[in-house]
Amino acid sequence: QVLASVHQSVRPRPDPLGSMEAELEAGAREEAEREPCQESQSSDSADSIEAGPWWLPKSIWPARSGSVWHRPSQEETGPCRVWLRHRSGRLAVAAAAMLCVAASVVALLGVRRRAAARTGTPVAGPAASDELQAYETGPFGIPTAETLEKTRKEAVHWEELREPEVLRGPLTLKFQQTKLPTPWIGGHFFTRGYGSIPGPTIRVKPGEDLIVTLENELGQGPGLESCDFDDGDLGFFLNPATICALNHTNMHTHGLHTSPAPGGDNIFNDVPPGGKTSFKFKVPANHMGGTHWYHPHLHHATAAQAGGGAHGALLVDDAAGSIPKFLEDMPEKLLFISLVNVPKCMRLEAWGLGTRDKGAIAEQKLWRHSKYTDWEWGPLSGVLTEHGASMGVARGMDPEVLINGQWRPKMTLDENRWYRLRFVFASIEQRVELFAKHSSPEHAFCRFHLLAKDGIYVNDAPRPIDRLYLVSGSRADVAVLCKCGPLAARPCHNSLYYNAKWQPLGVGSMAMTFEESTGEAVRIETRGSHEPRETAAPLQSFSVRRPCYLSDLSNIDVLERNQHELNLPQVYPMHIEFDGEGHLWGHEAPKPIAHLRLGEVQEWHLTGIRFHPFHLHVNPFQIIDIQNDPWYRTGDWHDTILPVSSSYATIRINVDHYPGKMVAHCHVLEHEDNGMMGYFQVDGLEGEVWREAWWHDPQCYAARFPGPPPPTEPPQWR
Repeated sequence: QVLASVHQSVRPRPDPLGSMEAELEAGAREEAEREPCQESQSSDSADSIEAGPWWLPKSIWPARSGSVWHRPSQEETGPCRVWLRHRSGRLAVAAAAMLCVAASVVALLGVRRRAAARTGTPVAGPAASDELQAYETGPFGIPTAETLEKTRKEAVHWEELREPEVLRGPLTLKFQQTKLPTPWIGGHFFTRGYGSIPGPTIRVKPGEDLIVTLENELGQGPGLESCDFDDGDLGFFLNPATICALNHTNMHTHGLHTSPAPGGDNIFNDVPPGGKTSFKFKVPANHMGGTHWYHPHLHHATAAQAGGGAHGALLVDDAAGSIPKFLEDMPEKLLFISLVNVPKCMRLEAWGLGTRDKGAIAEQKLWRHSKYTDWEWGPLSGVLTEHGASMGVARGMDPEVLINGQWRPKMTLDENRWYRLRFVFASIEQRVELFAKHSSPEHAFCRFHLLAKDGIYVNDAPRPIDRLYLVSGSRADVAVLCKCGPLAARPCHNSLYYNAKWQPLGVGSMAMTFEESTGEAVRIETRGSHEPRETAAPLQSFSVRRPCYLSDLSNIDVLERNQHELNLPQVYPMHIEFDGEGHLWGHEAPKPIAHLRLGEVQEWHLTGIRFHPFHLHVNPFQIIDIQNDPWYRTGDWHDTILPVSSSYATIRINVDHYPGKMVAHCHVLEHEDNGMMGYFQVDGLEGEVWREAWWHDPQCYAARFPGPPPPTEPPQWR
């Protein structure tokens, strides 16, 4: 029975594409017998791979690229790695299989199976639930029922990427208890959200008023009275006293050029538990089409809510004719990246409900796990506990990413076809890098070209890139085309991997990484055939006609009174320094950082942004000077910035159209809740604009899009 069980686990799988030539099989067996046993150096934990030269001896490279070979893992075969090609009735394959069985029996009796890499490629072929993967073994190395159940829960199924529901105004959002799936642990947490992670995607056209009714369906919980703390508590990182009012909420449209007046994008709005409020977000007629997002922005509760799952995409449609036809015709996909930091969210929840200073003021009902109900953050002990005992950050507690609420989904693309991918990144504090890892002829080759950042088209689109750098709150639009390599089976695949970092401290521009996690974010499966197919045309360079609030500011003279220094201190205090004066935001709104004039251009020299992402509401800014950064370039427009390699930047802001409170803050959301936020009081009459915009850019427009400008130079092909 033991031998039968082991034989079942190492049995080669049927090849769906037919058999290889007999001489290849003979060569493989001869090579395996000739070479000594070696420990595998591959980091891949795959049970099957597409054929390719990197693991076959050079003398037996496959004669055609459409073959799939089965490669049992080290766990299956023991110390000897013999690759099998399944073909019913062939005595050679049967003999090789028996050799593998014998080697595996020795391995099972002598060595415990080592765990497969958590980020390994999932099984191709039979359902993952039928596979013997990483587990603790019982007698004779046979897995127990409990370990098999664990394996099933940890299996990756590569579900097809799903996109959130798309809504247009007027619409209703329900702020409610929402399930946040955690497949890497099993089960789910209960958090705050809009019914799903992420919430529905909202689309709006330039010139529309986006009307949203927000209904708060959460229970009472601690109210604003729990925020009654002394301002002496402000400015300290990891400060429990400044986390409060977790069930009160409001709505911020991150990236929109819109009014901050009450009833609009105003962070002073408050929707209490059981309450309902209608918001009217004015989208100007000359608003550029782009990718943005929405989330709550109630001070002292932003990290727990927006970082805990209450967020969704907000897309402004491109006006007809405002972008090239080839870009209009691209199929598009949304990839909303939610970075889930379980210990952080549990800690914020506990702090909001009861701390050393506040005492236990409410029972914790959210950020409870559906299966491990005794997991909790001890507000007095300051550690994650299970049954009252410390459990550290084990058992899947490292930060993970969800794509559209899914863990490691599969995104299917047609070969040789361009797609527009809209990336949105939401986290409490981490930044993330995204990159394609595979570049061998057995995988898909994918080309990435940057189109827009933070919802604004770059000047040199499409810009070739090899990775994306996203900070909490930032977005990127990317054109992607994938082709199968010359030795790849169809469908072929590649993957986008992520590297998430938290770097709060350092010296100069050198940052210390306190927390880092790496893994596979999304699998890219490319559909195609072995038949020759027409190759997609290269992308044509383009530069869009810009609204006047995005007129180029790089070659203008800025009034001396509008030139300022803004610093975000590295450690303490957590406040904004403007021209040397510090500003903390307590429970009550502070005085404005400064008064600005509507219709003028500001120039700010930013420091401290290597560790604190700087975000500005209402008006985006243009980068005028930055030091050798791979992502942020001179001339690019943003609303959030955290340089990859530079510790400073000079930016310019066209203070356009909307008077009122223009909020600025660190987009490490817990820092903002601690007080690292302020606002600039913009004085003037609504509608006032910078009059020199037309002088510097005669093609800019202040009303609806008038049509594309005449071409000024021949396009380039990229």
